[in-house]
Amino acid sequence: MVINGGENTVLLEKLCTYFKNTEAMSRITTYNSINHYTIHICTPIDSLRNHDDGLHLMTKHEELLEALKDSHLCALPQSASQMLELSKDPSNGPQEYAKPISADLGLSTQILRFVNSSFFGFHHKVTSIPLALSLVSVRTIRNFVLWNGLFTVLPDPHCGPFSIKVLFQDALRRAVFARIVTERYTKLDSDEAFTCALVQDMAIPVLAAKWETEYADMFHKSIFDHVRLSSLEREAMGWDHAYAGAVLAVRWNLGELISRVVSQHTNNVFHGDTCSASPIVGITALSAFLPKMHDSQWYEVVPFVDAYQKLFGQKLTDIGSILDKTDAASSHLTGLINLGAVSKTLSDYWRESLANLHKTGEDDMMVFEELLEEYFAAQV
Repeated sequence: MVINGGENTVLLEKLCTYFKNTEAMSRITTYNSINHYTIHICTPIDSLRNHDDGLHLMTKHEELLEALKDSHLCALPQSASQMLELSKDPSNGPQEYAKPISADLGLSTQILRFVNSSFFGFHHKVTSIPLALSLVSVRTIRNFVLWNGLFTVLPDPHCGPFSIKVLFQDALRRAVFARIVTERYTKLDSDEAFTCALVQDMAIPVLAAKWETEYADMFHKSIFDHVRLSSLEREAMGWDHAYAGAVLAVRWNLGELISRVVSQHTNNVFHGDTCSASPIVGITALSAFLPKMHDSQWYEVVPFVDAYQKLFGQKLTDIGSILDKTDAASSHLTGLINLGAVSKTLSDYWRESLANLHKTGEDDMMVFEELLEEYFAAQV
């Protein structure tokens, strides 16, 4: 989309300021020196067609960006900010991280509780931060501080059926799942995969706190009509939470990679025979197909399996064990921040999906042909 300068120059310059060197959200290219801009927005082209002109859409984007500038809604705790700032320099090691952590008694206690949990299963109790950092990767500790900090500061807008507690339960399950499949099938950084999956939906409570009426309606439609929230957002707002999440990722200093992945996780990257995006984007998008806590059944199990095969080309029988491990690990983590037990495990959703497909005999069952043969043969 090309927009002339002139009266729109101030708006466009603001967007340039926000998006400079941030491929994750947009690429804004200046040419003819002064007042012509080519703007490539990650919002799907359908959203452009829903507006009278490009400027109206840009106004909506400016409104979003202004909302995300609100420090009360979006600021991370100092401890998390310090950890993320340290992580920008790869030469920083356990000694550098130990200083700010040790200076915060509450944070130190939380980290030691985390490291001594059954999530790691160390045989001897870890009693100091330097020892914890030497036993567990710095990035793992950073991730813990991040998600613990997010749970502390993100608003609970009490908007329709939305629940911040449910959001975090879903986020942790997705993050653990992303880490497990990354370690199992790739050579990518599993901690980065964890972070990408964890923060993919973290803009939602911020947006719902700002636009309560709109989001209350969208939450109801998403939950009861089984429509993806991102589709409703694009129709109603002109952007979605992936776009907003990428903005927040930049503000939180999560890095360009995570910002880019978050911006793309709601895109259809599994069309055709393969995943059209990078593996880390594909894994994050795959995790988004997992059932949510409020789902009565796994509504996106078919696209999940399709995406799994396109990403990894592995036997579908591996899915059961991966979901079992995800349930066990995420249960440990939710307990650390008092999120409580989940009402239904991923393994429960998976078994019910298999049983329902077997009963209905619908065309969708073709996707599961190999798995169903092996699964039900094992039940005999």
